[in-house]
Amino acid sequence: MDALRRYAPIVDDLEAFLASAAAPLPKVVWANRVRLSDSAMAEVLARRCPEAEALSYLESTWRVPAEGVRPGKWPEFALGLIHTQEEVSLWPVIVLEPRPRDAVLDLCAAPGNKTAGMAVAMGDAGSVLANDRKWSRLQGVQDIVARLGLTAVMASHMDGTQFPGETRFDRVLVDAPCTGEGTSRKSRGEAVDLSSDYSKMQRLQKGLLRRAVELARPGGTIVYSTCTYAPEENEAVLDGIYPEKAAIEPIAMPPEVTVDPGITEWQGQRYREDVANAIRFWPHHNDTGGFFVARLRRL
Repeated sequence: MDALRRYAPIVDDLEAFLASAAAPLPKVVWANRVRLSDSAMAEVLARRCPEAEALSYLESTWRVPAEGVRPGKWPEFALGLIHTQEEVSLWPVIVLEPRPRDAVLDLCAAPGNKTAGMAVAMGDAGSVLANDRKWSRLQGVQDIVARLGLTAVMASHMDGTQFPGETRFDRVLVDAPCTGEGTSRKSRGEAVDLSSDYSKMQRLQKGLLRRAVELARPGGTIVYSTCTYAPEENEAVLDGIYPEKAAIEPIAMPPEVTVDPGITEWQGQRYREDVANAIRFWPHHNDTGGFFVARLRRL
């Protein structure tokens, strides 16, 4: 975990961060509200996992222990009544706020958890276009959507940086490919590798976000997110968007959830001031993985 010490200047408690980044990761299960009510979900959990904890700040969502509980093996999972996900990865969809009858684009949809979350949040009404440049990964998205019985989702197989057409979407999610440092808890810290070329990854991320802004209608919402800590992949990418094209908006968070603001300077480079409106999730603050989320408004 020594590789993560590069973030000492921007994290409040380095040792707590490093310890948490290698600890077992709790999961959450959420009810497919298109098929299952919260009361019925509570009955399921009373049978399958009585120790599950309802999360007051996340609708229809329960946290289950990090070890010894496998919701993916429950019959209710196979029947498409529930889904399991990492808690922190729910926030991009929550921040995007998709609504029934919206036209939504998920520009980098695989593995599909956020695509499904958007369709469920919309009551399976409207349209969600799930795009990914890798066909093999897009098949996984379609499998999740089919299991959950969601009909509002369509699929496209394209390079997101070159997504064609002049369609104006109400909302666009860019859950960008990244170095994945925030996922270290899934492998007890063994997956952390900072040998990646940040500049190469950043070029891809900037291309995706710029195209997302172009595809959003005036006044539309764009959410940019990654599961990494690197400012090169987060604030620096936001800094690549012209302020006259899109504004980075503040994100209201429930008081139970601790987040840090985006940083406006890293290793001598200054970013546009409104990157401070983005939010950073550190694993030791809420017992989650690491994540970065920003919401932009197309001008």
